Amino acid sequence: MAIENLDDELVGFANSMGMLYEDLGLPRAWGRVLGWLLVCDPESQSAEDFANVLHGSRGSVSMTTQALIRGGMVERRTIRGDRRTYYRIRPESWTAVLDQQQQNTKRLRTLAERGLELLKEEPPERRRRLQEMHSLMAFFEQELPALIDRWRRERETQRQ
Repeated sequence: MAIENLDDELVGFANSMGMLYEDLGLPRAWGRVLGWLLVCDPESQSAEDFANVLHGSRGSVSMTTQALIRGGMVERRTIRGDRRTYYRIRPESWTAVLDQQQQNTKRLRTLAERGLELLKEEPPERRRRLQEMHSLMAFFEQELPALIDRWRRERETQRQ
């Protein structure tokens, strides 16, 4: 594949990631920047790089990178002799997302327990929706830590 076609395909990949994020209810720009950071070379990109490749405004890029930094997916870097700020996918960021999901799962389970307590005198069919939520969150709360630990052990084995 010619380099021009590869670049077009890579930008298309980033745009597809943007559409996925939009489908998930998140800003499309987040997915586009994240998608580009997954496939770009070099792995660190400046705001100017994003604006040139993804045809986004520098303001949008700035807001997007700041949000991704706060979310733990992206980190800021500097390069000696270069005054620009560069961004890259933070190592272990996908695992960090799952760690955050663990916390959200616990919060959802706790909230479901509160709702079930509020409806404790109500018929089972009224409690069914909350019970389903509670059961699923309790299951994930129990199983997700072991799954993440297993992933980390497997990854360590792969690195050796």
